[in-house]
Amino acid sequence: MAKKAKRGQKRCPSCNALVNGTRTKVCPKCDYPFNGKQEAAPSPAAATATAVKKAGDTVTLEQIRAVAQTVKTIGGFNRLNELLGLVKEVGGVKKFKDLLEAMSVSEVDQIPF
Repeated sequence: MAKKAKRGQKRCPSCNALVNGTRTKVCPKCDYPFNGKQEAAPSPAAATATAVKKAGDTVTLEQIRAVAQTVKTIGGFNRLNELLGLVKEVGGVKKFKDLLEAMSVSEVDQIPF
């Protein structure tokens, strides 16, 4: 007859040894994993979503050319950084765009006919 386990011990189903600690993950004698909860494999939809996310993070040659042209048009990296700081200071791209539209409307009103 097997020895009865004391409180705070559990029996390894593989080697039948008593293991101290009920939260022990692995048997110290035979390396048997306790409570090996099975992790669910990722669904095909989740795998596709990560593939799409990775594809969206890539930088294309057209994007590099567009940014380079914008930097040349604005007058260099320093001016571009100043512009980006101003956009951030104003409160974002939407507010900056609204302010630009408001300025263009007021310029049209000032042209004498």
